[in-house]
Amino acid sequence: MIAAGARLYRPLTVADAVEVLADGDAELLAGGTDLVPALRTGRRRPRRIVALRRVLELRSRGAGADTLIIGAGVTYHDLVGWSLSPGLAATARVVGSPQIRNAGTVGGALGTANPRGDLLTFLTAVDAEVVLRGVHGMRTVPVGSFLDAGASPTELVTAVRLPRPCGPQLYLKVGSRQAASATVVSCALVVDRVRERVNCAISGVAGRPMRPLAAEEFVRDQVDWSTATLSADAVIRFGELVTEAAGIAVDPLPDDLLVSAAYRGHAAGVLAARAAGRCLSGPVRSRDASTASVTATPSTAPVVSAPDGRLRV
Repeated sequence: MIAAGARLYRPLTVADAVEVLADGDAELLAGGTDLVPALRTGRRRPRRIVALRRVLELRSRGAGADTLIIGAGVTYHDLVGWSLSPGLAATARVVGSPQIRNAGTVGGALGTANPRGDLLTFLTAVDAEVVLRGVHGMRTVPVGSFLDAGASPTELVTAVRLPRPCGPQLYLKVGSRQAASATVVSCALVVDRVRERVNCAISGVAGRPMRPLAAEEFVRDQVDWSTATLSADAVIRFGELVTEAAGIAVDPLPDDLLVSAAYRGHAAGVLAARAAGRCLSGPVRSRDASTASVTATPSTAPVVSAPDGRLRV
């Protein structure tokens, strides 16, 4: 679906794509889950469209000793079975419908910057970095800074980098239906047993996924790192601190027709406490080790729709 009068470019390399973007007057087309509906309704009428499907450089994945790198053209479907990052794989598993997972890409998620984006929430929790390429070269920025400032119109997101897992990871979300519906609130929790850190990111409460830093500091100090366990009282307090952080979020999302901002803050705390309880409940038996860092799947995610249509955690 191409807008009338728009010129379509199909580069084969990142360098070719960047050259087309040099004057800052072009729209990028990857999976098309955001751009194509906008073209159909006339909300966006670009003069030039750069289709990235043929740029194979953007569709690669790799791993170093401590780092994973994922090309911007990698789809959610590509990530679902990726054993090197079970947390990321399970996050991708609950994004949209099968059709969306087949088409939607990592770069598209970053470009759209949906404040409730599942992938963006997980990337925020793991302190991912975004790699950009422009006519003046390459640069790398933290995902939080990228979401605040965005990319220059002359730059192309080429990849994201994130640490290899060093402990359990969990992603939980609330929606009217699992996966196929938009996320109302979500929480990603990442435990690093090597560096003795617990990172948390929540979405659905502010203009982008946020980190409840005071809650992270509290839970880090409360964990018995010799066994990676957390007391029940500390789990409850962690959830309360996340709710408090949601209540003072910068750029808070307003109430909407389905749920209030207060509900979303409460739900974020409930999800965070639930995630901490699961990730820090004690040693995992060797035969269960493969599931230690797998997030909630469609059959286990805490998504409930009440008879009155309201959402419940």
